[in-house]
Amino acid sequence: MPETNKGFEVRENVALAPMTTIRIGGPARYYAVVTDTDALSAGVAWARSRGLPLFVLGGGSNIVVADAGYPGLVLHVSICGVETHFDGGDVVVTAGAGEEWDSLAAHCIAQGWTGFECLSGIPGRVGATPIQNVGAYGQETSETLVSVEALDLAADQVVDLSMSDCEFGYRTSRFKTRDRSRFIISRVTYRLAANGAPAVRYPELHRYLSDQGIKNPSTSNVRDAVLAIRRRKAMVIDARDPDSRSVGSFFVNPTVTRPEFDRIRQSLGSAGEQLPAFPAADDRVKLSAAWLIERAGINRGYIHGGVGTSTKHALAIINRGGGTATEVVELKQLIQQRVVEEFGVMLQPEPVFVGFEE
Repeated sequence: MPETNKGFEVRENVALAPMTTIRIGGPARYYAVVTDTDALSAGVAWARSRGLPLFVLGGGSNIVVADAGYPGLVLHVSICGVETHFDGGDVVVTAGAGEEWDSLAAHCIAQGWTGFECLSGIPGRVGATPIQNVGAYGQETSETLVSVEALDLAADQVVDLSMSDCEFGYRTSRFKTRDRSRFIISRVTYRLAANGAPAVRYPELHRYLSDQGIKNPSTSNVRDAVLAIRRRKAMVIDARDPDSRSVGSFFVNPTVTRPEFDRIRQSLGSAGEQLPAFPAADDRVKLSAAWLIERAGINRGYIHGGVGTSTKHALAIINRGGGTATEVVELKQLIQQRVVEEFGVMLQPEPVFVGFEE
């Protein structure tokens, strides 16, 4: 029987796979939905009083759940609500962590507000955007984020963290590194430009718009272009497209020092001129993980049991039907090994692995 507590109901042995975009993984031993910060605090206290591990679930778009499931309490954060107000030429948007990210982005873009346009089509919920500084096509969460409201498990109180407090980096933040298990995000506040020019920094995006004959794109033009590019790579969730049954990009594009870059390019001989490379912070060079993977012999459509790489993009590991978390990890390790052997570069995975032993 479900156990009713303050603001939430605890259920047992709840299947988690349907709540993830890759549709893989076992059940949660205990599971509860929370819709406000009081229920969130109560859920944390419930798990602590029973000595149970705790996992916070959002949209399930960036996680791989172990085949055995999760042995503790899964709190599904569904705190909703969106508030906006104008501040000079900007609009300040505060959204609950449980709001669907792309719905929020679509709404803001439809108003002509800039700052989210290149982040269109990204699955998941608002609460996940600060954790790994979600970014795509040259735009990042940290560019617009003002503050984060979160439950601080160390202090047992709700706190507000500024953008600088979040310690953002490329696809990372303090929530993903030194304070990985300390905060549970409940709301996020962003500052968008009410009448700004959309960001068109990424070469692929610029080429697409040029091919469409769009010289002065609106925010809606950029959103449409990003969605079209993402669909070509099966990076927009679509029940009709098995290639989209994934966690999106499985690996972070690696950054290397300039001497490392020169070594890799020289090792490729004449093909080194084709190596995609982009300037990164601290005089480093960012490489394309997808290019490295394919060059290392793991092509699009590679099959490993019930999983494989997408036929549209080598960077996505997909559930081909009946896939297991064990197979996902095996394929991850195979890809990493091949890229290390070929280039001496260790690819780092983007998704969170839930229920696995450390």
